[in-house]
Amino acid sequence: MTARDLQIRLQKDLIELFKDRRYKTPDGKMEPVHVFRQNLPKRESEEAEDPFPYITVVLDSGDVKNQRSSHKIAVFFRIGIYDDDLTNQGHASVLEIMEVMQQHYEETNTLGPFAFNDDEDGFAWALQNEQSWPYFFGAVGMTWEAHAPRRKANKFV
Repeated sequence: MTARDLQIRLQKDLIELFKDRRYKTPDGKMEPVHVFRQNLPKRESEEAEDPFPYITVVLDSGDVKNQRSSHKIAVFFRIGIYDDDLTNQGHASVLEIMEVMQQHYEETNTLGPFAFNDDEDGFAWALQNEQSWPYFFGAVGMTWEAHAPRRKANKFV
């Protein structure tokens, strides 16, 4: 299985996980989290709203050490929330998303042929330190494993 397969599965899984949770958009509506792969889509015009709330599933890096080791795939998730409440507490929604993800992937640590490697790198998260009201951001990092492609059988060996 490839890193691209993992990215697609994670996107679908997160859409399902957050389909019933609603967060505020810049135009005042309440919508589920939009989940994108690698980057946010480009705006069609300057007047178009940013796609808040969102999670981007970003493939960071991967490696296969040798023919017997698994394919390790480092993934991070960018989280963006819009919250124009004057209490300036939008970080709580970012943390909620992180906590839902952490609980989900610790309880169900496989996704098809992929396994969340919680032994080695665990579940890492961070919040943005700079003030950016009414936009709030965070990130989650995880490492997944998959069977790496193997050498085809050789009839002479």
